[in-house]
Amino acid sequence: MTELKSLLACLCIVLPFLSACAPSQAELDSIATRVAAEIFATQTAAPPPTFTPTPVVIRLETDGSGAYATLEEAVQKVLEGGTILLGPGIYRLAQPLEVQKPLRLIGAGKEQTIIVSEAEGHVVRFSDHGPFTVEDIAFHHEGTAMASVVVVTGGEIAFARCRFTGAIQTEEEQTTAGLWLDGDTNGVVRDCAVEDNQTVGIYVGGQAQPTLEWNLCLNNTGAGIAYRGRSGGAATRNECTGNRVGISVDEQAKPALEWNLCADNSEAGIVYSGDSGGTARQNECLWNGVHGIVIGGRSEPTLESNICMNNKEAGIVYSDTAGGLAQHNGCIENGNGIYVSNEAQPKLEKNMCWGNLDSGIAYVDGSGGLAYRNECVSNRRYGIWVTGTAKPILESNDCYENGEEDIFDER
Repeated sequence: MTELKSLLACLCIVLPFLSACAPSQAELDSIATRVAAEIFATQTAAPPPTFTPTPVVIRLETDGSGAYATLEEAVQKVLEGGTILLGPGIYRLAQPLEVQKPLRLIGAGKEQTIIVSEAEGHVVRFSDHGPFTVEDIAFHHEGTAMASVVVVTGGEIAFARCRFTGAIQTEEEQTTAGLWLDGDTNGVVRDCAVEDNQTVGIYVGGQAQPTLEWNLCLNNTGAGIAYRGRSGGAATRNECTGNRVGISVDEQAKPALEWNLCADNSEAGIVYSGDSGGTARQNECLWNGVHGIVIGGRSEPTLESNICMNNKEAGIVYSDTAGGLAQHNGCIENGNGIYVSNEAQPKLEKNMCWGNLDSGIAYVDGSGGLAYRNECVSNRRYGIWVTGTAKPILESNDCYENGEEDIFDER
């Protein structure tokens, strides 16, 4: 570019004397060619490279010998997208830890690296677009102050091999959770343990759409996993044991539940309520204190190929004005196989109801809907029982070897 400017300056001086100098046509063509070449080179030159800082990796130790004396200081000062490696030990927080930038927290294992707080509200809260990545760390709230453990208000997350314990509920109507996912949160929670929390293990609210897989939700006083708001996403191959409810779906949530084990919960394996829906496929609801799967409110989920076995009352129960489709489910050795009550109107197709203590399928109150090609075999009393003002449509069901009647219709 400098040469171009010099050339143009020379032209300004030389041109007035062209008549005297009288350059040849060849010389004029040569000058024009050089000027055009300079202009073309300037216009097509690559832009100068931009500098992108390399994400920083720092290490912390519980004795303060790492890059920073405390975890709070490290989170505050590390660059966006940086990684904090936490050595073994207990990291005690003087106040809740606020993370407001993309960050990676990597521990030495959830049995070895533990972040603890007694503060009210939460132990850690992430409020950014992300990504927020956490691996091999346990988070624990201790003391009596009301708090969730880890709260995410939105953005992309990736939790792996973590533990969340000690959420405290002091107000009856206020929900707390071991892991609280709200807003537009998305990403993955994998192979984590969510234990001994009041009230919920993993809470999914707002419009969050996370993938929850291979997690253990154990001994939480409410639900192991709870979906609220307009949330969804997928819960796959989680174990929800020893809670009040294994998985709860309420309001307008519509998750996809697949291959989960919901066993030994005090009330039910899976509960739908409100205006919820979604799908439940190939889940196992076993040995729950009351029911295997409950569909209430105005909910209309699709239940397909689930096993509901050895639940104290019903394998699947419909109540209120609930509906939806249940097909290819196995309801075995419960109190009742499928129990339809109130004004519920489900569509029951090709379900197998075997060996239940009362009936394979029971319709009571003012319930109805369609029962089509279900197999009700070896139930202690009835294959299908219809009583009260119930008005179901029964078509092509296969009922045999039941204790009292194959189809007992009291209408």
